[in-house]
Amino acid sequence: MTPKANGVRLPAARLRRTGAQAVYDALRRDIMCLDLAPGAALDEGQLCRQFKVSRTPVREALIRLASEGLAELNPNRGARVASIEFADVVDHYEAMDVFMPVACHFAAVRRTSDDIARLRELLGRFSGAVQNKDSAGMISSNYELHSAIARACHNRCIERGYRQMLTDKLRLAQHGLPGTTFDKGSALADRFNGTARISAQLVRAIERGDSRQAEQLARKLNQFVRSQVVAVLSASLGKRIALPLPDRPIRSRSSSVSHHRGKKKAQS
Repeated sequence: MTPKANGVRLPAARLRRTGAQAVYDALRRDIMCLDLAPGAALDEGQLCRQFKVSRTPVREALIRLASEGLAELNPNRGARVASIEFADVVDHYEAMDVFMPVACHFAAVRRTSDDIARLRELLGRFSGAVQNKDSAGMISSNYELHSAIARACHNRCIERGYRQMLTDKLRLAQHGLPGTTFDKGSALADRFNGTARISAQLVRAIERGDSRQAEQLARKLNQFVRSQVVAVLSASLGKRIALPLPDRPIRSRSSSVSHHRGKKKAQS
């Protein structure tokens, strides 16, 4: 017999979709909060037992996570949480230096009254999470806030690309390499205070339709987060980490992220 929800009999296909969504939501939250560390195994059998579902919803959730770059699927080794490498850090911040100002420009030009109301609501939620030192709330509300900025572009290609970059950005904002995890709670709130302040300025610029200011604040926000990542990675690894700035050419992949000990070398 097909199970019921609220007295209504649900088709099996819909139940599978509901199960897959629940598995996806839980795994995504744990991956983004680093409760599931990069490289951690995602065993189908264990997940089936944990969520009390069949393999089909679990596989659907894993495929969806893989499409977002949060999981890696290997026929021989099974599924794992996607790893984070130095090259990912460099590629991401280079792309965000270009992409984020464009997204914020279009949001300022095309935002509607509904968009503005949503941005205000999510900014308040994000600021509240920072004040309460709610690490999970900071991560989720920050993602939702910038997803709303992406929607305010009213361009599906920009929205889709920006959402993917936001996912990567929030992982990088907490984690550098294996063994260099950012603190949670108070320490994370301290880092997000600056993000919340600049985000509030950005929302106000979008609200008043100031596209130039929105672009400038987008760059400022990205540079602020970049500096936080560099500082924590440098402290964690005991080395000075340098990420190339957007106006500096990268000679090769191997030199895209440099490690320096001692004093900074003079630049030509």
